[in-house]
Amino acid sequence: MLAEAGSSRLTHRLVAAAAGVSLAATTYHYATKRDMIADASGRLLDGYVRSFRRAAERQRRGDGVATDLAGFATRLLANATGRHRKSALAWCEIILDAARSAEGHVLADAWFRELLTVWTDLAGAMDGERNDHAVESAIDTVIGLLFITLPLDLTSAQLGAVLSGGADPAVEWAPLSAPQASDVSSPTRRTNKARETRERILDGAIEVLIAQGAGAITYNAVAAQSALTTAAPAYHFGSIEGLLKAAEGELFARSKGRYRDMVTSAQVVGPPLDVLADMTAAVFVREVTQHGRAAIAIYSIGLESSRRLELRPAVWDVVMDQTKAWKRRLELLGPTASPLDAMRMQAVFIGKQIRALSTGSPLARLALARGEFRSEIVAIIDNTK
Repeated sequence: MLAEAGSSRLTHRLVAAAAGVSLAATTYHYATKRDMIADASGRLLDGYVRSFRRAAERQRRGDGVATDLAGFATRLLANATGRHRKSALAWCEIILDAARSAEGHVLADAWFRELLTVWTDLAGAMDGERNDHAVESAIDTVIGLLFITLPLDLTSAQLGAVLSGGADPAVEWAPLSAPQASDVSSPTRRTNKARETRERILDGAIEVLIAQGAGAITYNAVAAQSALTTAAPAYHFGSIEGLLKAAEGELFARSKGRYRDMVTSAQVVGPPLDVLADMTAAVFVREVTQHGRAAIAIYSIGLESSRRLELRPAVWDVVMDQTKAWKRRLELLGPTASPLDAMRMQAVFIGKQIRALSTGSPLARLALARGEFRSEIVAIIDNTK
């Protein structure tokens, strides 16, 4: 149910129906929704750990298919878009929900500690880099690509064409045409009062997104958050999909505006590599510490697009906007930087952001950001030579 409905829609009644048991049985074993999520998280973690340990054993016997962490990560992502899609989506829902509470931070921290241990063991049985940075980089990249590819509902073939074949993600991953979500049902010419009301509705929708996730967006919930009548959101936005798209657009526009302001005001000088590392780390720390709640809302809409086809074009536009921006930055250091290089850099940024948000943004982790991003950029540029 986490994969099919999302964490915000999860209820004892839905779980009971899916499991084919009585509601009383569900409430007997799990007092709260968070209890259900914690148990599901533990079961997923145990399953992943066992799977990774088996993979390490196969590598040591010489039976492994992947020769290095990059190859293993590609196979893992192919499985996540295929036969293990539901469990991968459930994990994304759990780890994003963890960012919303102190209990979630503890859960996520345990997850990442265990993942680092088993991936380090796996790396030791493979070729290539085996240090903590290389392992964490691989984990962050996989997480970022999960949050990019699962919302787009990509096939394993589409994934392989880009990650293994080097095809352009702008071509291979672009979503098919989707039904257009009805957006605004109010008159085209809006009064100042209408514009103010629309902004209140968007702000209310964003607050619901942050607190509960995209699945919690209803006209009633947004109206209550905005202190408006129930009819107001329905009047200004003809569908929930239209409201979600508008909220995502507003969140992303604010994020881009903050970045432009930082670039304009910053007086950063030095070698291009160091400048890019400095700016990337500064944006990362600011977005995690000052605007982390907005990031949670954006990723929540992304996961919702795995269930709502109408949202995918808007989600894809955000992905491509960021990928193009990364390509422009990387080309200042290496003119042959490819769209895939830019997509990987975007993925590792997302992965690090998800990890920081879900674990409560510990200062020790944030302090490493500049060095980690510099190493990521160097690795990508070196690979283009």
